[in-house]
Amino acid sequence: MCFALARVMVRPSVQVLLAMSLTLGACDCGQGRVVRANGGGVRVTLVGVEAEAVTLKVELAGPVATSEKSAVIATLPLAVLVDALMPATYVAKVSSVDTNGATLQTVSIPNVMVSTGGITELTVDLSRTPAVRPAEECDGVDNDGDGEIDEALDLAVCVTCRDGGLIVPVDDARCGPIGCEGLDTIEVRGDLGPAGEATCVATRHGNVVNRCAGPMACAAPNGPLCPMGAESVLARKGVCEAMMNCLAGRPVIDRVANGTPCGSNRVCTDGQCVVVDAGVPPFDAGAPDPSGCSDGTREGFVSIATFAEIAGCSGGWATPGITLATVPTCARRSGNTGMNREGNGCSAADLCAPGWHLCRGKDEVAAKANGSCTDAVPAGAANNSLFFAVVQNSTNNTTCDTSTNHNDVFGCGNLGMQLSGAKNCGVLTRALASTQQGTCGFNEAEPNLGPWQCLGNMMSHLAEGTVVTKVGCPNNSCMYDGRAVGNADKGGVLCCRD
Repeated sequence: MCFALARVMVRPSVQVLLAMSLTLGACDCGQGRVVRANGGGVRVTLVGVEAEAVTLKVELAGPVATSEKSAVIATLPLAVLVDALMPATYVAKVSSVDTNGATLQTVSIPNVMVSTGGITELTVDLSRTPAVRPAEECDGVDNDGDGEIDEALDLAVCVTCRDGGLIVPVDDARCGPIGCEGLDTIEVRGDLGPAGEATCVATRHGNVVNRCAGPMACAAPNGPLCPMGAESVLARKGVCEAMMNCLAGRPVIDRVANGTPCGSNRVCTDGQCVVVDAGVPPFDAGAPDPSGCSDGTREGFVSIATFAEIAGCSGGWATPGITLATVPTCARRSGNTGMNREGNGCSAADLCAPGWHLCRGKDEVAAKANGSCTDAVPAGAANNSLFFAVVQNSTNNTTCDTSTNHNDVFGCGNLGMQLSGAKNCGVLTRALASTQQGTCGFNEAEPNLGPWQCLGNMMSHLAEGTVVTKVGCPNNSCMYDGRAVGNADKGGVLCCRD
């Protein structure tokens, strides 16, 4: 007895249930379909296919093994019988293949049941199946059959395909620019004194050139793959010249004032170091440093020739206060280019050179700064970058007076609260003033943006002049406008010649 064979049309966009026909024993049902009694079969009839197809490939994946059969596509319909299959449920995969062996169309048919002595008929139309080429792989083979080898691979960063294998390249543009500016330095080399010569040298590292640190790993910014730094001289100072603002990257060279000592029995005269005229007593070896700052460099009122009596001196200090009678406490070793840039153990007075003192209020500043604070900020200085404090008393409301009170911190610069004429502060233009304890009251001056601090008790906001320090950014731990900020940055004090 033979069961009738059921036919099922399979299209990729329609899910259908497959019918099965069984034949008991070896038999012929009148249509030439003979299957041995110990197995079953699946017949795939192809009724439509793309023009490029030359071969039909049929795979039957069962629970134990996979059976395959291929046939050349000559005329349609084309029938391919895969027989001698053990009774089970199979997944049928029907594909068309082009002349290069690349798969053009594929359809998978699940739940194909095969019974002993039976044939399951599948009718497949591949003409409407979108062509699905296999993905290209890094193996030196044209996997997708487009005539190119190992092209357009979707690989992770710092992984590339070469000669049929995956390697780590030295560079990968997908990493983008990797900067090393954190390793850049600016330093003074030589003797900054009037008798010496010095250079301001910048070392720049640029960007990483070979950007791959390993597979799927770009180099780290400011890391070991950064190139060696390239040095450039920003400025040179000769005898009888002064250099300011080197560490800020904006060095200024200025001629020192006539009469400045430049060696034994020598003084600077019109930029030359000359021997003192006969009959003129030798200069005083203890004469004040014309820079006015303890580290030999001034950052405000930078022209010594124009401002011989006042200097803006940057640096940090840890001993609180500026309005009280401060005295040096660290042997004047502070300053932004000094031996103690952090200001540890230093007072505000340590920023001034011997023979100079903290400027005493608005009137002294006006007298020694030619009536204006404008030149306290050098040309090209960044916004909110400099505040130079002075000894100025105030009772309240950022108003300058002649009392013995210590409210607020006053000075010149471009950092801090701007002072109006109604504040009675004369040439002074800026102030740090708070209405809350433990703060100087100006965000860009304080951590984590700047080193100015006014830490104190519940009444500290009424006495900032007695508690102010500049140690809020140890080891360049602050950041402002994309640059690291340390205790020596963002200004310091104004020093006036005795």
